[in-house]
Amino acid sequence: MRFRFALVKWAEGDGVYLALHNQLTRLGHEVIDFSYNQPVPKSVDVVLSFAPYNRFIQIPLQISRVPRHERPIYIHWDTEANLNPSEPWMLQYFGSQFRSWLGRRESSEPGKIKSYENKLNRLRYFGDYIYCLNKGWIDVLAVCSDFVARRFQKNGFPVHYVPWGTMPEWYEDLGLQRDIDVLWMGNLRTRRRTVIFERIRKGLEARGVKLYVANNKENPFIFGDERTQILNRSKITLNLVPWENIWNFPQRFHVAAPNRSLLVTEPLFPHNPEYVAGEHYVAAPPDQMVDTIMYYLHHESQRNAIVENAYHLATRDMTVERSVNILLARVSEAAARKTEKVVLETAASR
Repeated sequence: MRFRFALVKWAEGDGVYLALHNQLTRLGHEVIDFSYNQPVPKSVDVVLSFAPYNRFIQIPLQISRVPRHERPIYIHWDTEANLNPSEPWMLQYFGSQFRSWLGRRESSEPGKIKSYENKLNRLRYFGDYIYCLNKGWIDVLAVCSDFVARRFQKNGFPVHYVPWGTMPEWYEDLGLQRDIDVLWMGNLRTRRRTVIFERIRKGLEARGVKLYVANNKENPFIFGDERTQILNRSKITLNLVPWENIWNFPQRFHVAAPNRSLLVTEPLFPHNPEYVAGEHYVAAPPDQMVDTIMYYLHHESQRNAIVENAYHLATRDMTVERSVNILLARVSEAAARKTEKVVLETAASR
């Protein structure tokens, strides 16, 4: 079945948008893009959003105003895993409901209450999801964390697990010399990660190992072809979480692994069963990170064995094509439910 998609674009140059657009097009679907703050295109079969990176609820709100029999199927793929899963569900549930209500009121009555824009956004998204599911405005809600999906399901919400996948645009075998020992990409963002990172850097430099730091200060951020080139030169890519138990591993894994750079990370919360420590990546607590990195720098054969396992997982099993196909299966199920409902309502009206 071929669909006409409206695909949200959160920002110009968004790599995830481009990868989803390309994959849907390769599979024979028509794709129309729209900015998150613009009207949703009309006469489409499916509206697909992901992330989110900004106000999310304005998209389902628009769809809710379309007559029910004319509404497109709406699917949202949360690729951010917004909340700490080790915190109590009920605390997050009620807190998110309040933050979602506050955000809706800010939008409907601007200037009447103190603005909390860009504050507690992760909590707001969670609350918005629950609000929209209860309203019936989201046909399919998918998340990239198996743990988070099961947690929603346990509490009565029909949320699907759709794992992250490798984008074919984000890797290439360039055959370059691995002349960078350790790579760090991106902002540190939080005090926790900054403290751990600086401790690791000092420990490595004391042993004669320097990091290539692409943080837009020491070196520019890296994207696209430049990132692929740097990763092709890097023996090890470092991953640290900004907050404990937050889901940020797959975004780094799926650019490092297909470019054959070993990902060394803190121990992970069990968000995804597919990634296995010691087989696809290396995990070490922060106080053992320096020794672990040094070990794998000096034991190339062991490093390469894990690198090859990770490469195969990232390029054969966990791809964006697989992710999109899972999403499409959920869309087909939603379309079948919609058709059945229309038939039943038509029969009841006769």
